[in-house]
Amino acid sequence: MVLRIKRKHLDEIFQHARRCYPAEACGILVGRREGEEKIVEKVYLTRNVLASTSEYRIDPIEQLKVFEEAEHQSLNIIGFYHSHPFWEPFWSKTDEDRSELWTGYSFLIVSLKTGKARAYIRRENRAEREEMAVI
Repeated sequence: MVLRIKRKHLDEIFQHARRCYPAEACGILVGRREGEEKIVEKVYLTRNVLASTSEYRIDPIEQLKVFEEAEHQSLNIIGFYHSHPFWEPFWSKTDEDRSELWTGYSFLIVSLKTGKARAYIRRENRAEREEMAVI
């Protein structure tokens, strides 16, 4: 799979991360699937109810609203994003544990430390790097 994301959406995610600093920012990636590609059409900035520098949990009320809006617009939830304020954009044990129910979904991690982003996809029993194309 390839996660396709527009530069403006990636910039929006980084801006959200800077506004939330030092806490982790988080949000939802909405778009469409075309064959082996997941194309981000919208980025929803959500609140991290943990307000933590090392963990995130999307506000469940906001999450439900995004899911309903995506369905109403005939779009799909294709993944989620969060920031690492002080670390590289690497998949963590916490990320692994919290993604178990989201097989097939993308997880984008942005690092404020390095300015880099990495995508991962959740498989049945683990996550692996996912190709990401910034368009």
